[in-house]
Amino acid sequence: MTEKRKSQKILTGLEAWFASFALTRICGLETTSIFTLLFFILCFQVFLLEAEKEREGLLSKDGRSMVLSLSARRRRTASFALGLFYTLLCLARMHDVLTEGLSNPLFWAVSLLMSAAGLFFLFFYCVRLLFFYLEKRALRIGSFKNPHLQDQKLPLQMKLLLPVILFGCWLPWFLYNFPGVMTPDSLSQYSQAMGLSAYSDHHPFAHTLLIRLFLSLGMALFHNVYAAIACYTIFQMVLMDLILCYCLCVLYRYGAGKKLCLLFLIFYACVPYNGSFAVTMWKDVPFSGFLLLFALSIWQLLHLTASNDSRNGDRQASRTVSVLKKKPILLLRLLLSGLLVCLFRSNGLYVFLLTAPFLLLIVRREWKLLLTGVLAVAALALCIKGPVYDVLGVAKPAFSESLSIPAQQIARVVYEGRKLTQEQIDLLDRTVDYASIADYYQPELSDPVKALIQYGDPEYLETHKAEYLKLWLQLGLRYPFDYINAFIDQTWGYWFPGEPGLTVNEGISPNDLGLTSQSVLSGTAAWKVVEILNKLYTIFPLYGLLYSIGSFTWAALFLCANCALNGRRRNCLLFVPYFALILTLCLAAPVAGDLRYAYPLILAMPLLLCAGLEVPDRAAGQRA
Repeated sequence: MTEKRKSQKILTGLEAWFASFALTRICGLETTSIFTLLFFILCFQVFLLEAEKEREGLLSKDGRSMVLSLSARRRRTASFALGLFYTLLCLARMHDVLTEGLSNPLFWAVSLLMSAAGLFFLFFYCVRLLFFYLEKRALRIGSFKNPHLQDQKLPLQMKLLLPVILFGCWLPWFLYNFPGVMTPDSLSQYSQAMGLSAYSDHHPFAHTLLIRLFLSLGMALFHNVYAAIACYTIFQMVLMDLILCYCLCVLYRYGAGKKLCLLFLIFYACVPYNGSFAVTMWKDVPFSGFLLLFALSIWQLLHLTASNDSRNGDRQASRTVSVLKKKPILLLRLLLSGLLVCLFRSNGLYVFLLTAPFLLLIVRREWKLLLTGVLAVAALALCIKGPVYDVLGVAKPAFSESLSIPAQQIARVVYEGRKLTQEQIDLLDRTVDYASIADYYQPELSDPVKALIQYGDPEYLETHKAEYLKLWLQLGLRYPFDYINAFIDQTWGYWFPGEPGLTVNEGISPNDLGLTSQSVLSGTAAWKVVEILNKLYTIFPLYGLLYSIGSFTWAALFLCANCALNGRRRNCLLFVPYFALILTLCLAAPVAGDLRYAYPLILAMPLLLCAGLEVPDRAAGQRA
């Protein structure tokens, strides 16, 4: 063994020791535990394996390995960036755990730094190893097929069978929760739809109108309120069923393969929250479907424009007939789904607007039609949410609803007992009961603090925004760590893998409208089965990650980076709407980690997985 190899092993052993230190702190183990040795051995072997794999690619001299050598440098850069980012997120969320039991500031800092080093090495090597295996697999299996080949379509019988299978798997959830799951949010929209309360855009009014449409239809046909609610629930089930089956068909057509599509079908059909959400009267459910349809349209557009350019050449591409002119249905679907995204959730408009510039940049050969369409969608959405709703007498959401993060940060300062000037106290007391802030503050839920504003004088807040902005800035500059901690506690569920907040609901929540659950599948046996299904994720490792929003966020980051490494940089566009979704949630999320708020990302993971693993079809490029 050469001196260089010995030095490399010693360095790897040191890195593995730091990684085992971090794992020991995170798991809360005693340093005398035998598991600390197991952590060290496992980390050492994984790090050594990655180094060996990397060396094989770098030292080979044949033509193929020279490509691997270039990709190795890119892989190292991407792994470094992701490893550093994942480490920072872990430190933000788990700094209390990593320094638990340490009161001395010096020991506290040393423990945090050593844990940071260990976490970085752990993420860096694991991510790099995963990149390596994905690249080797891509070289072995080729790529997903180009759409212009159009030789991989599901048989008609299978296309008809898929929706039946999916609907059949969701049907027990419908019967168990008949006529559908209705939470306080659902009941508020139901009340508006039935004309029992004034219209409001607090929950998207477009969704309320959709509920009203099917409630009216159900009442006209059956003259029974529960049958009317069931009409909406069945419509939503069919809508989501068709969108998800369409997604599977598109993935199969672009080369996902039967086994992978079967796995996706099992995910949609058998993971309990998919069936439960399908029968829940929430705007988040159709919004998730519309955003998936929007992303699927973008993916199809990327494939069509790429294949068009490869056939005609870059110089001639600008003179060829526009793909969107040849595929007007695709353009219509892209714009219509974009409009529905804007209307069916308050942050949908921001998601659409943040995605639009990247869409125009990457598909710039179609910029004329796309720019016209994007501007038309944005203008129509703003017109509907503005003048049209005003004419219909739809009340706008309270200003305090957009203040989840600022309100929580100010409340955190008060909760921590920080010193405020009398002028600042008086300003807060003018809108809320200052003495109640500390009692109402909940680190992971902003509704109690926002309720204080609503119970106080919200009109004064709206007419004195500048003064409260100044107060927010003053307190933030004086107590920055309180602001940071408040932000982390309010948003961590969306960017860090962990236990979700609310997962699913059952039946109809208690209400003053006289509605109660009318379960068809009732009894102890049904209740026990549902309870077990909903708790399985707390028992089985890996399966539990399907309930962790942060895990999906981390996976999306990794897959997006893999797109940049495997020659499909254009596919990074597909991740933009979902990164925009997470960003807007972090700026205004009312709850730290409710599954429904990030459900669009969860529902789109099969698409993002295929897009992230796709590689250029070199053979197709040569044929072109």
